[in-house]
Amino acid sequence: MKAVSQLLWSDYIVSGWSFFFRWPVANAGVFRSVGVFLGPLLQMLVFLLFSMPLFFLLPAGIQHWAVMSGWLGLSMMTGFFHEDGLADTADSLGVSKFNSGDSLERIQSTFKDPRLGTFGVSALVLFWLFRYGSVDHGRLMIGGAAIACLFSRAISLGLGLYFFPRLKSASTARSSHVMQAVSLRHASFCLGLAVFLGTLLLSAAFVWNSSAFFVGLSDRDRGECVLKLLVGILFSALASAFVLKKLICRTEALNGDLLGATVCFSEILITTCYLIIF
Repeated sequence: MKAVSQLLWSDYIVSGWSFFFRWPVANAGVFRSVGVFLGPLLQMLVFLLFSMPLFFLLPAGIQHWAVMSGWLGLSMMTGFFHEDGLADTADSLGVSKFNSGDSLERIQSTFKDPRLGTFGVSALVLFWLFRYGSVDHGRLMIGGAAIACLFSRAISLGLGLYFFPRLKSASTARSSHVMQAVSLRHASFCLGLAVFLGTLLLSAAFVWNSSAFFVGLSDRDRGECVLKLLVGILFSALASAFVLKKLICRTEALNGDLLGATVCFSEILITTCYLIIF
């Protein structure tokens, strides 16, 4: 029985990995759609895998640049999965800005177009400039970026679970098939488990080496800041829900590109809250 349980969980993990990551290639014996909701934890672990070694190798004054290696490594491993969604969403909204009669058709055709347009390139440049700027002043350490990574992905998937059953029509994108295939209860459990395990790991890392997470704060200040950060994450979730709802109304669909754009948007909000609080 234990061996069967381990086999099932390995299929869940491999299914989540194969959905988000382009390499190394992994194929589950049976693709389990609910395993996709372990994605926030898997992506955070990959971010830490690429950033932590450089953190310990760099001199104390420039250790914060390890965050950029984490973002670059994660993006390369995922094939710029979420950034692609941000670019496609920007292009789709850009070509439909004049509200012409064929706006909806142009939006949906642009989502399927693999080429990048001016709006998409601009969105990507601004997004990576934000990441660079957030790291440049040295206040965003690995812990803050890992928090943004975990919760931005969890917020996006959670909002997908919430909005998808409420749509009259859905896109045929891969993410829509996943949303259709999963039980809300099982998906919520996997997503909650991913957030719980990720938060537990970050808490343990904070106790073990707090300098990677918080800079120049007393223990009391850190506790107060953590509470404020939780409020900031809640605010980010509500703001992301508002933006995603507007995007759904505009495009009349919910696809992976919109969820990818939501990941990037909520990451910006959470990172900004972290920088303001700490």
